[in-house]
Amino acid sequence: MATKLEKAQIAYERLLRELGTRAEMVDELDKADPTIHKKYLRAKEALGDRKFELEMLESEIKRTIEDTGQAKENQEEEMAQIKEELRIKTGKRDAKKGKASPLRSKLAGAEYDIKFVEKGLRDEMDKVKRYKEREEFDKANDYQTNVKRIKIEILKRKKALRNMKKEIKQYENPAKQLDKDVEELKKQIAEYEEKSKGAKDSGSLREELEKQMLEKESDIKRSQMHLKDVLADVGEDLYDKKIKHSVLSKYYQDLDKVAALIDSLQGR
Repeated sequence: MATKLEKAQIAYERLLRELGTRAEMVDELDKADPTIHKKYLRAKEALGDRKFELEMLESEIKRTIEDTGQAKENQEEEMAQIKEELRIKTGKRDAKKGKASPLRSKLAGAEYDIKFVEKGLRDEMDKVKRYKEREEFDKANDYQTNVKRIKIEILKRKKALRNMKKEIKQYENPAKQLDKDVEELKKQIAEYEEKSKGAKDSGSLREELEKQMLEKESDIKRSQMHLKDVLADVGEDLYDKKIKHSVLSKYYQDLDKVAALIDSLQGR
C-alpha cells in the first residue's frame, strides 16, 4: 500500500501533467521553456507516429486475412469446377477408349484375314499361269474365275478395313484430345496444391505482422509514458513561472497545497 508521501507525490505529478494539458488547451504552452516545449512536441509527434504505424499494421493484418480468405474461397470454388471437369472428361475419354479397344482387336483380325485372302489370290493366279503354260485353257479359265471372285472379295474387305479405321479414329482422336485435357486439368490441380502451400506462407506473414503489432503496442505504451513525463516537465516549468491565466491559476493553488504537504511529510 502506498504511503501518504507516495500518494502526495503521485498527486503532484498528476497535477503537473494536468497543468501542461490545460496550458495546451488554452494556447499557453508556448510560454514554457523552448527546449522543454520542443521536447514535448517531439514526444507527442513520436506517439502519433507509433499510433499511425499501429493502424497501418492493423490494416495490413485485416487485408491479409480478407485476401487469404477470399483467395482460398475462390481457389476452392475454382478447384471444385476443375475436379468436376476432370471427372467428366476422364469418363468421356475412358468411354471412347473402351469403344475403340474392341474395334482395334477386330481390325487386327481383319487385317490378318485379308493377308490370308491375298495369299490365296496369289496361289490362284499362279495356277492360272501354270495351266496357260500347259495350254489347259479350260482349267485356266476356271481359276481365272476364282481370281476375279477373290479380287472382288479383297476390295470389299479393304473397304471394310477403311471404314473400321475411320470409326476407330472417331473414337481415338477425341480420346487423344481428352488425354491432353485430363493432363492439363491434373496440372492445374497440382498448381492449386502449391497455392495452398502459399496460403500457409500467408499465415506465417500474418503471424509476423501480429508480432510486429504487439511490439508496436509496447512502443506506444513507452511513448505514452515518455509523453506524460515530458508533460509533467512542461507543467513544472509553467508552475515555476506562474504564467498568469485564469484556468492555470487554479492548478498553481492546488500544486502549492500538495507541495506544502510533501514538504511537511518529508519533515522540511
